[in-house]
Amino acid sequence: MPMSTFYFKDLSMTVSFLRKAAVGIACAWLACSAQAGTISRTYTALGQVASVDGARTDVNDVTQYAYDAQGNLLTVTNALGQVYTLASFDSYGNPQSVTDPNGVVTTLSYTPQGWLASLTVDSSTTQYAYDEVGDLLQVTTADGNWVKYSYDDARRLIGVRNRLGESINYTLDPMGNRTAERTKDANGAVVHLQRRVFDELGRLIRVVGADDQTQRYSYDLNDNQSSDTTPRNHKTQQAFDALNRVSKIVDPLQGVTALGYNADDKVTKVVDPRGVTTLYTYDSLGNRISSKSPDGGTSTYAYDEANNLIRSTDARGVVTEYAYDALNRLTSKSYPATPALNIKFLYDQTADGNLGIGHLTGLQDSAGVLTYTYDAKGNLVRQYRSVGVNSGDYYETLNYGYDAARNLIQIGYPSNINLTYTRNSAAQVTGIKLAIGNKTATLASNISYQPFGPVNSLTWGNGILLSRTYDQDYQLTQQQVGNWQTTYRYDADSNIAETATSLWGAVQYEYDALGRLTQEQTNSLKKAYSFDATGNRTQRTTTSLTTSDATQTQSLTYASDSNRLTSVNGSTLPVDAAGNHTQINGRRFTYDSQGRLSEVYQANIYKIADYKYNALGQRIIKRDYVMGSQTLAGTTTYLYDPSGKLLGQTFYDGNGQKTSGQYWFWLDNMPLAQLTANFSTLGEVSSSKLIYLHVDHLNTPRLATDSSQALLWGWNSDAYGVRAPEEDVDGDGKATSIVLRFPGQIYDAQTQLNYNYHRDYNPDTGRYVQSDPIGLGGGLNTFGYVSANPLRWSDPRGLAPWDWNGRGNTGVCSYYEQRVCETTGDLSDYYKRAEDICKGEDRAVNSLLTVGIASAWIRGTTDLSESDIYNKIRAELISNDKNVSSNSGSNGVTGDMIDAYHNDVFRDVGIGPLFYGGNLWPQGIPPNPVPRSGQN
Repeated sequence: MPMSTFYFKDLSMTVSFLRKAAVGIACAWLACSAQAGTISRTYTALGQVASVDGARTDVNDVTQYAYDAQGNLLTVTNALGQVYTLASFDSYGNPQSVTDPNGVVTTLSYTPQGWLASLTVDSSTTQYAYDEVGDLLQVTTADGNWVKYSYDDARRLIGVRNRLGESINYTLDPMGNRTAERTKDANGAVVHLQRRVFDELGRLIRVVGADDQTQRYSYDLNDNQSSDTTPRNHKTQQAFDALNRVSKIVDPLQGVTALGYNADDKVTKVVDPRGVTTLYTYDSLGNRISSKSPDGGTSTYAYDEANNLIRSTDARGVVTEYAYDALNRLTSKSYPATPALNIKFLYDQTADGNLGIGHLTGLQDSAGVLTYTYDAKGNLVRQYRSVGVNSGDYYETLNYGYDAARNLIQIGYPSNINLTYTRNSAAQVTGIKLAIGNKTATLASNISYQPFGPVNSLTWGNGILLSRTYDQDYQLTQQQVGNWQTTYRYDADSNIAETATSLWGAVQYEYDALGRLTQEQTNSLKKAYSFDATGNRTQRTTTSLTTSDATQTQSLTYASDSNRLTSVNGSTLPVDAAGNHTQINGRRFTYDSQGRLSEVYQANIYKIADYKYNALGQRIIKRDYVMGSQTLAGTTTYLYDPSGKLLGQTFYDGNGQKTSGQYWFWLDNMPLAQLTANFSTLGEVSSSKLIYLHVDHLNTPRLATDSSQALLWGWNSDAYGVRAPEEDVDGDGKATSIVLRFPGQIYDAQTQLNYNYHRDYNPDTGRYVQSDPIGLGGGLNTFGYVSANPLRWSDPRGLAPWDWNGRGNTGVCSYYEQRVCETTGDLSDYYKRAEDICKGEDRAVNSLLTVGIASAWIRGTTDLSESDIYNKIRAELISNDKNVSSNSGSNGVTGDMIDAYHNDVFRDVGIGPLFYGGNLWPQGIPPNPVPRSGQN
């Protein structure tokens, strides 16, 4: 797989991912997947698997299993000698105790029917209650919070209610399809509504919003979705080949995207509406071995016997080599041409009380060393790093505290700066306090939320009140920040048609049939945008409405055989073989072996800055130089939390002395405040200033106020981020510096670009200056920013726009077809249902996941888009199923194993196992297709 698709799942893994059936945990996690090599098994006298020797020949990858006389699994020992122990089995064979390699004991109890009744880890207990037929009625977490479920007479889920009295109610048709979802507040008033219409075959044909806006779907004779028509009547059509694979997509402007496949249903060719063609080749096992893109160049890949990527070569000829441990965890990335960039990944470290077995515990890279420490529940409790500044190392620590239910309640920043979160009975954050040494301040209080939804109101520490109003589609329609008001108006396709602010006036917006922003207009200025068939901006025309004939035009041209931007207003923009822009506006950029922007030069002569990145792709160090010389002017280091949010930047002078820093404090994905601190020669905070940040609907900062509610800073940009902030709004001669821009972006003065995690964004052209590291995974235009609709979408990772309604790639679901043929009985029936679920054809599961994903966004446990979440769930579920089937035999997978790895995956993606349907309905009881263990 391309290196950009690696996930560092161990950062968010819990100590024991068995949260329903301990038997399945060990089997699901400890074994490794392999297809290319030979897997050898041995068996006990009773026919149970005793050992599995994995596919690799370069390491000892043997997993061993031990059983008692009754056939209960007692221990699983992985290839590294780490042991899971199961004990105290009840009459159903359920373990009542599981001890992981860290020595952490999970205690489980069961009802007389054998259903899980409680689970205790480190004195924290989660309880489960059922009705008389085994339907889950209530889950109560260790903090006393609970969620209740209700069912109709056919045992179908029809309601969810939380501890605050808020509820989600489902209306079902006779086939069990959810025809309406109503979210209600504690008083029973409907605050969110969505309706669906199905045809006589149970196919979704209409989705109706709260204002009767209707999305329509049609199907061909093979039940393939052949068209999708938006409420504004913009139709996208799909054609399929004889094997029901999408062969052609015709967009509403008649742009055609064509796809080709090989005999294994792998995509081999994608031709975009401009005729730009991307080609892929694969080995006999389905591993991609080359990608040829006119935008990003040609890359090649090689794999080991276990299908681990071991070598990649990019379009510049840069080679990257990968190594793995016996559990197939990535341990190193090496760059033979530039060894200084080599990266090491460390696991299972246990020094100083770290319960780190099973976790990523350290990273070593050119930017420094980063270590992670975990507690008994698997919470990350300490993040410690060293960074090199001048010839010395500086150290920064982040400490995290949690309540009994694993909710975050404290963050300890460097320099004795601490955040404390207060939560209500439903575990929602209701207040945040800041402490600097022994001085405290309130950042936010009285925080409230829409039922199962976003923030509704809060009071900042300076007394300014935030009040938000939403429609029944949960679109923000009005925001009041103190005396400043903003209203939002939407078209039927949910594009923002107008914003009106009391401070800056009204702006109207227009869109084409593809949802691309084509015009924005104020009372004094109009900007019009034109695009080609693949979404490249070809022109921006700026017209003054107050001065006659005052028009400026930006003209952009592109290569005929790619989407690479070649010139702006006749000025050439060179690129390297991988599509990276190497010169913009008199600044020259160079890129390192990782493909990251590493140096910037002024006038092609003087270096003005260089950059280093860590193993997670985050910019960690910037060094800037005195103009016209190689004298170091200063160094900036950057600090991130585990989810990738920027928490701070620290400034050092040319001698390496720490002088000042800025820290940001967040409510989920909303930046609430910024602290600017000055440091003494001992590195302690000597003085500081706290300002409060006020954001728009995308969580982009637009205003900043001080403790007296005075307005200090404002950013009234156009839709793409053009226009510098006003840094001295109050006119006192003191500038306020805030570098945060669109979500995931910070302004960089040296490049004059917005650094956006994996890439760099140019607001002037509305596109990235590098091709997308995930290729076409982020869209047909690998340079485009959020599908040319920056008012609706954001891209916090610099990879792909957040797609709030995307179901992701369902092509991988063909795996389950193979499993249907390989298995028999109830297990075969399960895989058939799993295929439907994977394809998004199970309405109940879709609805449950929709709630779970929205909840995860609100809680800040994921910053992935909906389509990315679905893709990650599919990839990890399939990988885990391969693991357990290779260990247990094709027909030996049990329901407990299936439940165990589902729990792990749902935790990993940030949704949590509560939203895995197998935890709502018992095994083998509709709608749960998971077979009862022992009855396969």
